[in-house]
Amino acid sequence: MSAMRRCPVILFACLLVLAPIALSQQDDPAADYTKIREGMTKLSSLVGKWKAVATYYNGEQVRTNEGTYDVDWALDQTYLEFRVTLHSTVDPSRQHGFRLFMTYNPASHRYDCTYFYTRWALRVTATGEYDDAKKLLRYNTFIPLEDGVHDEAVHSTMDLSEPNKVTYTHYSRYSNQDNERMDVRIVLTREK
Repeated sequence: MSAMRRCPVILFACLLVLAPIALSQQDDPAADYTKIREGMTKLSSLVGKWKAVATYYNGEQVRTNEGTYDVDWALDQTYLEFRVTLHSTVDPSRQHGFRLFMTYNPASHRYDCTYFYTRWALRVTATGEYDDAKKLLRYNTFIPLEDGVHDEAVHSTMDLSEPNKVTYTHYSRYSNQDNERMDVRIVLTREK
């Protein structure tokens, strides 16, 4: 057997030997899952179908989109999955959407949020903390070259203080700007 043909076989054999060792060195998966579930229970009120009204701000220009947020458990209740569709109120044929997967990370004691968008290959990952007293999830991220030229610093809040209403507010600042701006406020009203 040539050296080139033996390489994949050797690599596979190494993986067979090393994988159980790596798994045995991880924390107890059952304990981690328990911590994840405890963290996710704080966000369980998000599960359901929501009517969304999104107000976008761009200087003096304001535009409104409407749509839905369908939120449900995913991957054995390890994640919340948000399936979002929004359309322009002026031209309903102009639609966009995204998927958001949110979980509690027991190692960092923070919430991890990953966004996937329609018609855009960018994947955005944010981390945040939940304020139990205020029922407020705050998270932030840094997006290198978000517009192809400038880096963007983002922070968002999700106010869960009302059982049938969620207010999401998104702030950002490009690297060439001095001041942060509020880009969008989305008000969700429970339908189911």
